Amino acid sequence: MKRNFTLLLSVLLLHQLVHGQPGTCPANIDFEAGSLQNWNCYIGSTSVQNNDNVITVTPSPPITGRHTLYAKGAATVVDPYGLFPVNPPDGSGYAVRLGNNINGSEAERITYEFTVPTNANDATFTYRYAVVFQDPGHNPNEQPRFIARILDVQTNSYLPCASNEYIATASLPGFQSSPVDAAVKFKSWSSVFINLGAYGGKRLKVEFTTADCTKGAHWGYAYVDVGECNVTASAHYECNPNIASFTGPGGFQDYKWYDNNFSTLLGTGENLVLNPAPKINNINVVVIPFNGFGCSDTLQASIYPILPLANAGPDTIICPNHPITIGTPAVSGFTYAWSPSLFLSDSLTAQPVGTPPRPTSYVVTVTSVESGCIDKDTMDITVFQPIDVTVSPDQTICEGQSVNLQAQGSAVQYNWSPGLGLNRTNISNPVAAPKKTTTYQVIGFDGHQCFTDTGLIKVVVNPNPKVDVGPDVIKATGSTYTFSPVTQNGPIVLWQWTPADDLSCADCNTPLVTIKKNKTYQARVTNEFGCVGTDFMNIKPFCESTQVFIPNAFTPDGDGLNDVLMVRGKGIALVRSFRIFSRWGELVFEKTNFQPNDPAFGWDGKIRGVTGPAEVYVYMADVVCDNDLINTYKGNVTLLK
Repeated sequence: MKRNFTLLLSVLLLHQLVHGQPGTCPANIDFEAGSLQNWNCYIGSTSVQNNDNVITVTPSPPITGRHTLYAKGAATVVDPYGLFPVNPPDGSGYAVRLGNNINGSEAERITYEFTVPTNANDATFTYRYAVVFQDPGHNPNEQPRFIARILDVQTNSYLPCASNEYIATASLPGFQSSPVDAAVKFKSWSSVFINLGAYGGKRLKVEFTTADCTKGAHWGYAYVDVGECNVTASAHYECNPNIASFTGPGGFQDYKWYDNNFSTLLGTGENLVLNPAPKINNINVVVIPFNGFGCSDTLQASIYPILPLANAGPDTIICPNHPITIGTPAVSGFTYAWSPSLFLSDSLTAQPVGTPPRPTSYVVTVTSVESGCIDKDTMDITVFQPIDVTVSPDQTICEGQSVNLQAQGSAVQYNWSPGLGLNRTNISNPVAAPKKTTTYQVIGFDGHQCFTDTGLIKVVVNPNPKVDVGPDVIKATGSTYTFSPVTQNGPIVLWQWTPADDLSCADCNTPLVTIKKNKTYQARVTNEFGCVGTDFMNIKPFCESTQVFIPNAFTPDGDGLNDVLMVRGKGIALVRSFRIFSRWGELVFEKTNFQPNDPAFGWDGKIRGVTGPAEVYVYMADVVCDNDLINTYKGNVTLLK
């Protein structure tokens, strides 16, 4: 549906503490009487008890210097350390400073009690504060502080979202160092927003407290002002141009504007302009206080009176000469006009019956008789024509394989049969995995019981070859084995053995393997249809002591016969060490990390360049077999002359 929307309205968004009148607050809670009337004042001291900061105060009349009221435009217009205005920049007439820059472990407090109206589900409370602390670098429980809380008088418990404590530390978020005194940390005016909607009928006490450091040598004070007891936002709509302007309540860090169901973020910031104006009756704004103090809340702008909302109904498709009702039920107070009026039963009703013989677009114009605003919507009627269904070519697969069948064309619904071997029967491209050759039929429907078309696809299923390479084999390293596989469903046109390591051939049917290590061989065979079969065999080699031979005597006399004592064997990957010792335990010969059967790594009988005495010697050999097993061989050998 396509729409054109215009309106002429003004809307007001209210969050009220007292029903009926926006802006109503308990008397002088905002100090605008120019006094602390209705506020209770306290003075006292601060100390550390059991590792906790404890503030003890007693009632007192307002004390200048400790409960100081500042009028906007007073002689002292900026704080002497933070250089920010002593009144919040929101037009407020008065603000209170609690505490001073005199040390002595002093504490000050002011409180105000009021009752939230019973049915005030949207009650809110906003206060503003600015803080100035000396930062002595004490432990947190000893530092100067400012505490803002709201107490539920009946339960004697503080409201969680309304309870905040600000303590002087070197890394206090949002605080700055004073340009006048680097030992002073300050934070200029910030707002805290509190939703009191859950406390209708409750007696609440607002409580602001300041305290110096507990050791008596450093001070802290704060400025406080109560802003509003409700939050307002305005929205202005006009039909021409079709623009909506929104203004949120002041004093918050972030604003997020959403549509009526929070599905779309419309914008951010205190002010929002939407062009064109939104096609909804409610807009929400989420207000977020500074630095996470207080709780965020959601306010709603409602558009009154109800705006014209045209709805021509969904686009649709009909069979030739098939009547259809368009539009939606009429709403009292609005007029309706359709164009073109051709083939409609009544062009001035909300739901006429149309019988167009050809595709037609109808536009409905709805007017708020009272305001003159209009809204338009369009719906398209497509008159369905005969459909064509084309299918993919016949397919050939091997047993166990699958193939995508494809039907396409102007149909909106498909039905395949038989269903055996199909993952689904009601889509245009099902996956077919038949166990035998099957012809599938597909019928395409136009979705309105007007026309159908049919297609056929044959899926030929060829057999997979089978191969059996025999049971697993266990043989000594260095030996050989010839594969003798048995096949079915041939003829076999391709052999492939993997891995090809130690095989006489990788593409023949009976390769010879030289056994060295634990290994699994796979035979993959392909028949004349291109279908594949596989089988596996595990070869597990072992290493025997008889695979290594070291003579028990040799004659190093240079006659070319048995002159060198060396390690001989098969299925041996490496000789890690070969050592000869005299009968007294002296090492007379050593070689490491060499291949067997190599005279270059044997002992020629010489000890320090001279043929050793004819006697019995002891040998030790550490041998690594082809299957990575390590064996140690020990024995005696006689040197003969």
